[in-house]
Formats: sequence, structure tokens, C-alpha cells
Amino acid sequence: MPEASRGQGLRVPAGLGGRGARARPGSRLERGRGSGLGPGRRGGAEEREEMDGGAGTISARGGGSRPGGPASPAAPAPRIRGCGGNYRWNYRWSIRAEAGSTAGAAGSTAPRWSIRGRSGNCRSRGPRRPVGRSMESPAVTFTLAYLVFAVCFVFPPDEVRSAGLTVQSLLSAWLGSEDAAFVQYHLRRSTGTLLAHSLLPLGYYLGMCFAAPEKHLCFFYLASKEWKTFFFFAVLLPAITSALAYYWSRKGWNNHPLARTLAVHALPQSGWRAVASSINTEFRRIDKFATGAPGARVIVTDTWVIKVTTYCLHVAQQQDIHLTVTDSRQHELTPDSNVPVQFLTIRVASVNPYVKAFDIRLNSTEYGELREKLRAPISNAANVVIHQSLSDLFLETFTSLVEINQTYHVPSTQELEPCIGCMQTIANIKLIKNCQEPNEGECQQCYCRPMWCLTCMGKWFASRQDQQHPETWLSSQVPCPTCRAKFCILDVCLIR
Repeated sequence: MPEASRGQGLRVPAGLGGRGARARPGSRLERGRGSGLGPGRRGGAEEREEMDGGAGTISARGGGSRPGGPASPAAPAPRIRGCGGNYRWNYRWSIRAEAGSTAGAAGSTAPRWSIRGRSGNCRSRGPRRPVGRSMESPAVTFTLAYLVFAVCFVFPPDEVRSAGLTVQSLLSAWLGSEDAAFVQYHLRRSTGTLLAHSLLPLGYYLGMCFAAPEKHLCFFYLASKEWKTFFFFAVLLPAITSALAYYWSRKGWNNHPLARTLAVHALPQSGWRAVASSINTEFRRIDKFATGAPGARVIVTDTWVIKVTTYCLHVAQQQDIHLTVTDSRQHELTPDSNVPVQFLTIRVASVNPYVKAFDIRLNSTEYGELREKLRAPISNAANVVIHQSLSDLFLETFTSLVEINQTYHVPSTQELEPCIGCMQTIANIKLIKNCQEPNEGECQQCYCRPMWCLTCMGKWFASRQDQQHPETWLSSQVPCPTCRAKFCILDVCLIR
């Protein structure tokens, strides 16, 4: 190999790479006959550039003359191969002469020239790829935010409810008071809730008009076919619910589904309004049982069992129902407490064929209170083990211990009054110091007349205990709820 060509650097001319010293991978430079590498070099051979998917290396074979020898007109055309595609990259070029020769027309030989390069930065020269819809896109961000808003609006958590972002709060002036007219309140509430929820798709479309202006949603005729279909249903849904709400409100809400549900329980000589009046009266009483979230409330009065849902009410009469515990679920953590809780599912089925059966769900700690309010027994068909609260367990033990204590015989001239705690049961206990002698110990003599029932006194006793140390409850003393004289369990006497 000639010494002059070994290791010499070569600057790629403009005709070789297309623009200056940059060459395109995969390009193939074909020249006419001649030994020059670009225009103006050794005869200025014309050049033509083609795109080719090369293999990622560059090699060039060019005709030329051996240093000091004549040029060969039949020298092969040089080639440059790259890594293919619409790419632009920079190379460091070197040229060397390889041993070997090709025969020319005059019998002369020409060296084979090889151009090799080391790849540098490879950059795309093709059309820029459009930026994808990432999480930073306003349309995607608005969609996620609106989805969260819609879920919280339909199923409002406590934080949203306290902020007043519920149908009941927004329409409070039209709904009225639930305590004053329970049935009429829920007639309007269920209708207003259905109307408000039907507007959510239309609200999303209007929001997207500002979040994605490139979709031209503000101009209906410019929107895509999919968005036109979505807009059609978003307008159709509130239109249908508005017509339905108008039909329900006709003739004093006689056509409302709740009115038809109540009419099933009405006597032949009366209508659903008489049933509504009975429910309104019993709901205003303070002794009703009520539990659950606003979207799944359970209300039990002296006559009725009611389940309040988002769009409707389930009503059953106590004298016609059968209750069955069908399921039990244990939750280790709840938002309200850090102790495991058990939720029971109770099936309420009525003997009236026109009353649809429904399920109520409540905490197992409220099971005892529900059972006291119901007239019908609750059967446990699934053999569910019901976990009672610590207070309920203590109340059972308190009752069993008091029943073996000394009894108190009330004078015949004394008339017993209802318990001042629940106002439902006649007072049936009297506090008399029996644990020790009158002047011994911490317990004191109580001189109050009988004013409490056994259940209320047991609840009072449990409420005055240290909740962190239940092992001390049975041996502790608490003050009388009326005169504050201390007593223990042995001092509680049943009235005979």
C-alpha cells in the first residue's frame, strides 16, 4: 500500500453526503466513470444519490490512480453505504489504499480505495413524530379530573358531603325538610338526583370544548363523527329524564314510583297519601332506628322498615316481613375506627307479593339495637357468627349478674313511672347497698326512687368505664345517674 495514502484524513465533499460533511446512512452515491470523489475533483464526475437500507457500515471503492500512475478510466464506481432510513449522522473519515488492482483499458492497474468511518450521533431527518397524548395533555387531564368529580358527585364521600357538593345541598330550597315531610322530601330528591346525574355527560362535552380546542367541539359540524354521536346522547339523556320527571310530578306526584310503592300498603278506602302520612309521623319520633350512609340508609320505625337509596325507596311493613341474615363480611380497617368490624347483610322479604324483597346492610355492633326495634325475629340461615360489641357483651353479663342479686319489693302505694332513659319501659330497678355494711367501702346508699330500667342502667354503667381496660368493669363503681352516689353491680336490685 502506498505510504502517501495510509492514514490520510479525507474531508467528505458536499456531493458525497448531500450537505457539507454530513452523510446519510443508507445513502448510495453512484458516480459516472472517473476516479474523483466529488465535483471538481479529478474530472468532476457527475453524481446521483439514492436512499438505501444499508447495514450500518460505510465502505467506498473508488477508481483512481496509484500515486504517480495514470488514472484508470475503467475504475469501479465508489460506493458509500450507511445504516439506512431517513437519518443524518456525522462520521470521522479516513482513507487508505488496499492492496490489489483492477485492470484498465490500457492495462494499467489502479488501487482499491476504501473509506471507513466511526459512527457518531445518529439523528432522524424524516418527518417529526407527532407528540402523543401524554398525561400532560389538557384533554387527558380534564378527562381524569371530570371522572373523579363524577364519581364523587354520584357517590359522595364524607368530605364532599361536608363541602355541600351534593344534590341534597344544592337543591335544599326546593326539597324542603326531611323531618317535616319525609315522603315528599324523597319524592323530590329522587327526581332531582336523576336529573342532576343525567347532565354529567353534557357537562363533560362542554368542558372538552375548552380543554381540547383542536377538536373543534364548539362547532358541531366540524366535530368528528364519534363526538357528534356522544353529543347527541349527551343531549338526549337529560331530555328524556326531564320528560320523565314532568310525568312523575303530574297529579300531585301520583305517577312517581314511590307513590306506587306506598299504594301497595294502603287500605282499600285510602291511598298512598295515608301511608305517607303514617311514615312521616313515625319518622319524626326520636326512638326510631337509623343507620348507614345517605345513599344506603336503613330506617326502622314502629311499623315500617325503610331502605333509602340514591334513586328510590324500599318500604315494607313490619307485620308482613321475614328477616334472614344471608351474609357476613369482616373488614380489618375502616375509616371510622382502627379495629376490625363485621358487616351483616339481612334479607327483608314480605308476604305481600306486590312488595319486592330487598337487602339491608349494617354493622354487627348495631345488630342488637335493630333486633330490639323489630317485631319479627331474625333468622340466621347461613349460620353466621355475629360479633357483638364490647358494650353488648358487657350488657348481657350485667343483666345476668343483676338477675341473681337480691330483689326489691316496691310498696303498694308507690306507682312506677317509665324509665327516664328510654321512656319505653317501666322503671324496674332500685339501687340498694348490698355489697358491704352501710359504713364500709366506697359504695354509698342511694335514696332515689326507681327511675331507670335494667337496660339503660347497664348502658350507663358501661359508659362510665375505662374503655382500654375492660377487665376492670365488673369490679368498678360508678355514680348514680341521678344523685351521684357510688354503687357497684351487687347494689343493683330488680323490682318485684
